[in-house]
Amino acid sequence: MISDEELFFLYGKNAVISRKGRFTFVHLDRPSGELVRARTESFDPDEFFQCDCRICQLTKEGGVVIFDDSGYEDEEILLE
Repeated sequence: MISDEELFFLYGKNAVISRKGRFTFVHLDRPSGELVRARTESFDPDEFFQCDCRICQLTKEGGVVIFDDSGYEDEEILLE
């Protein structure tokens, strides 16, 4: 399982991390503690990974799930 230090290196020191079973959740949208608990407790891999596409397969096998419900301003998105 990937360590917290590795996750903070990859996603930044402001990332919020939670775990359930073999899954690690990285919350990039800086949610409240209540929302982190709700996401973690209600997570069901069978519901979350509804399709059998390669991306879902890789994410399910890797065990790291990213949550980011934050919005972006047009200026923040760089298209080069």
